[in-house]
Amino acid sequence: MGAPRDAHQLPRQGWLRVRASDQVMLGNIHRQYGLDLDRPVRHAVEEQSFVLLPLDLPLPDRDAESSGGASFSSTQILIAFTRDLLITVEPDHPIEALRRAQSSLSRAETTPASRDALIVILEELNDAMQGTVGQISQVLTRLADQAVDSSGGFKMEGRQVGVADIAQTAVLLGGAEELIARTVQGQLMLERAARWVRRGGGEIDFDYTTTLSDIQGGRRHARFQHAKVRNIQQSLMTTLDLKQNQIIKVFTVVTAVFTPPTLIAAYYGQNFANMPELAIGWGEWFVMGTTALFALVPLAYIKRKGWLR
Repeated sequence: MGAPRDAHQLPRQGWLRVRASDQVMLGNIHRQYGLDLDRPVRHAVEEQSFVLLPLDLPLPDRDAESSGGASFSSTQILIAFTRDLLITVEPDHPIEALRRAQSSLSRAETTPASRDALIVILEELNDAMQGTVGQISQVLTRLADQAVDSSGGFKMEGRQVGVADIAQTAVLLGGAEELIARTVQGQLMLERAARWVRRGGGEIDFDYTTTLSDIQGGRRHARFQHAKVRNIQQSLMTTLDLKQNQIIKVFTVVTAVFTPPTLIAAYYGQNFANMPELAIGWGEWFVMGTTALFALVPLAYIKRKGWLR
């Protein structure tokens, strides 16, 4: 992406890289080729003998990789190609996959045809998407560990994992699921672009079938990660149900244990005028023992039934 060219200097073959913010270059392309590339394109279209292919790919951020984190940005690329000319409208920030593709093509002895160049670009973009899936896999591994802790373990701080921790993990899983969906969608766009390359007919120097197979393999890998997300989510929901049942069980036990003493205390609290048991020396102790017995009987019954496990 060098200095802006005049409309009369635009090439008729090769690979022309254009920044999405370069209005001068986009205007020159529109005047010379009749292409309006400064507009949103949602699906593959044919226009002015060009095929327009939009790509929207979640690619890893290089800064996040160097810092050990996992961060992704939406990369929108518009591809326009004929038999002789390939144009890519790219974001302002550099894309490592396109840099590698340009470096690979520059080492060729002759200028590759536009479709051959596009195959190389799709291969590099697919490799970058594999990096996205790989980082997602690492994130899911950590979330799976959190899900295991949520099933009854303890955090490093020493406190038991609670419902709030489960909810936080579920939110992170929701974000991972959305990212995987966008990854699968991006790989479908890559596959569609590869099929459009083949649809043009003629000979292709680079191996088209290998590229298409790699893209499909990457999509299967992403769908496997999506299945992993669903399994972790199901595990979390099961854990949440168990914790809710434990809470209900605790209140049930407390109610069963304290209801008899409460009834006895309520009865004697309303009958201060006539308390014949106080006439006996051990009457008060008898009442206290009876109250404790009535509290322990339901507790023993609950324990015998195994409801405390």
